[in-house]
Amino acid sequence: MALDKTVFEPDAAWKRALEKYGAATHLTVELYGRDARWPIAQVHPTPLFELLAPGHHALSMFAACVQRCLTQTAAASTIVVEQRHSLAVIGSPLMLNGEVVGAAVAAYVLTAFPDEHAVRRLAKECNVTFAALSRRIREELPLTRARSNVYGELLQVLCNALLSESYRARQQERTAMRLTAADRAKDDFLAMLSHELRNPLGAIQIASQIIRLGGASQAAVQKAAEIVDRQVKHMARLLDDLLDVSRITSGRIELRKSSVPLATAVAHAMETSRALIDAHGHSLTISLPEEPILLEADPTRLEQIVTNLLDNAAKYTPPKGHIAVMASLEENGVVLRVRDTGVGISSEMLPRVFDLFAQGDPSLAHSQGGLGIGLTMVRKLVDLHGGTVTVHSEGLGRGTEVVVRLPLGTRSHTPPEPASEGRVRPSHHILVVEDNPDAREMLRVTLEVDGHRVEVAEDGPQGVAMARSSRPQIVLVDIGLPGLNGYEVAKQMRALLGRHVRLIAVTGYGQPEDRRRTKEAGFDAHLTKPVSCEQIAEVLEGR
Repeated sequence: MALDKTVFEPDAAWKRALEKYGAATHLTVELYGRDARWPIAQVHPTPLFELLAPGHHALSMFAACVQRCLTQTAAASTIVVEQRHSLAVIGSPLMLNGEVVGAAVAAYVLTAFPDEHAVRRLAKECNVTFAALSRRIREELPLTRARSNVYGELLQVLCNALLSESYRARQQERTAMRLTAADRAKDDFLAMLSHELRNPLGAIQIASQIIRLGGASQAAVQKAAEIVDRQVKHMARLLDDLLDVSRITSGRIELRKSSVPLATAVAHAMETSRALIDAHGHSLTISLPEEPILLEADPTRLEQIVTNLLDNAAKYTPPKGHIAVMASLEENGVVLRVRDTGVGISSEMLPRVFDLFAQGDPSLAHSQGGLGIGLTMVRKLVDLHGGTVTVHSEGLGRGTEVVVRLPLGTRSHTPPEPASEGRVRPSHHILVVEDNPDAREMLRVTLEVDGHRVEVAEDGPQGVAMARSSRPQIVLVDIGLPGLNGYEVAKQMRALLGRHVRLIAVTGYGQPEDRRRTKEAGFDAHLTKPVSCEQIAEVLEGR
């Protein structure tokens, strides 16, 4: 056990208790740590102790007593008495959580009045005068062995109680410091989250005004629509990241591993991060081995690892920087390196880069975006894949390199999916049950543009009534509905229409537990808001 030596500090509350012990017993107390080399503290020096102090270690009693204390076990913790020249020291092991962490030694106990020859020999060994030592010894009263044991037992109970209390106080201090740091990190995170949400919302608001007010050119309206689409995707990805980090850090994520080509994961990640990289004017180089590298990994999570690394490199590299992605084979795995010419990481920050919400320079983080969760997710996902991740930087302004090591997979022979070009989408009779007017109207318009016949209901009971009367082929149902929630709506519609209706949950709830509940309620598919037109089209086709 690594013990903080401050628990022995004599200026702590227990110095007063040991002073009282020393005054009552006429003994000096020395405290030793686990290494036993030097006393950590010395309390209540007596005249005899001070006289013999320059040479008391030459007597070997202290060293022998400390060693005997440190070699004891919790099950057989006893009082130790070392004796020589009619002098003795009393020792007690210091126990914490069932482990010996130090020793307390009290000295000197006079066991009997020594003769002149013994006093002269002791004076010579301790390099003191015979007269001074004789005078001090005559001032002492010999103690019986029984009394020495009582003093030892008192020392043992007192020191171990004080040690436990001091250790508990230090633990509380550390807990308070961690809670303070966590509270500060939470406040920083909430400020960052507000910033990250307000930025795209501001762009969306302005773009929507351009579209709504009219008078702008067709090119300007098209540009505004693109901005809305891009910022909505950004916000959706931000929310997905928050949900992912919550699931990952709490161990509620399940990998769906398969044999994945590394080149494919890198290509998909590069496609996802390309807009951010281009916006900063960075150059990007990819260097992969010529032979295909297959990893035993979850394809989505592997892409997420690489995407987070590319995004971090793009955000924290000044404009027109360079990002390099390199991979190489090792004996039992692959090494993936993402290197940038960015702002680098200070030596103080480097040990904390994987901490949740950790940010090196908050002002830079605000300007570049980010919540301080990317590297946390990377480490957790790499750990789940049985790999390791390390971060290297020579300091501020010197760039950063992240090194990921992952195990290799085995070659699989999955036949390619048949092409779907030229497929004509059928028209359906669809009922939309959604209580939010804007969301309900947008779903209706989207579906009607694709040629479907659409009816809408604004709450659960109305949705069930319309399903009973019009018998739609497909029903899109929000979960948080008034009157009847989406789960109850699905159960009642399934009871009314059986398997002749396709039920699709369209909801803001996207956790694995939410998906399990929608499946149990009878839904055929689960879409998490915000939902794109492409996602709706795919789920209507049963994909």
